[in-house]
Amino acid sequence: MNNKTTIIYYTANREHPGFAARVVEDLINASAGLPIISVSHKPMNLGTNICVGDQPLSYSNVLRQTLIGLKAAKTNFCIAAEDDCLYPPEYFQFTPATKTHVYRYSNVVVHFERRNRFWAKNYVEAAQMAGRKFWIRRIEKILKGHDSWEPIPVNPPYVFTTRDMRLWRGKSPVIYFKTKQSFRFKTTFFRGAMTQIPYWGTAEEVYNTYLR
Repeated sequence: MNNKTTIIYYTANREHPGFAARVVEDLINASAGLPIISVSHKPMNLGTNICVGDQPLSYSNVLRQTLIGLKAAKTNFCIAAEDDCLYPPEYFQFTPATKTHVYRYSNVVVHFERRNRFWAKNYVEAAQMAGRKFWIRRIEKILKGHDSWEPIPVNPPYVFTTRDMRLWRGKSPVIYFKTKQSFRFKTTFFRGAMTQIPYWGTAEEVYNTYLR
């Protein structure tokens, strides 16, 4: 799979430096040598870095950063990684069946800063893989006619239709953090809090390791 997939990591570099560094370290370890293209607002030492400068925070600019990374990649598939997510190794080990669907990881939990609980989510756009050219076409359709970093109404960014989507589920969750520095602190989740999850351990351990 190493010659088929590139990680597209995008960030506005707004998270606390310590937390951000620990997330990046975990990403490098979990991805086990997959090529990484990082598209950031500030220069980073992560894979092939493309620094776009300090741009307005918006969903449309998240898509623009993703598009820049996709176009810089050369592999058939690309897989998303965000600065506020932790990914288990199995997230990077999946091989899609086609190049014309988006494959979303359906084992996702939310961790709100300073709350020692996890809540399950169905999926997030920060945990998905798709054919690179297919992904490019979908984003270009949304951004058509808008070539600047000026935000445009894309809320939320429905890049893919429900017909495009396929779900797959690993045993270990992706952790989707919501910190005070997040673009949006609110998110939907299922009822029923958990204090411990496979692979990562307890919510308190996760907080102490990554957020403290």
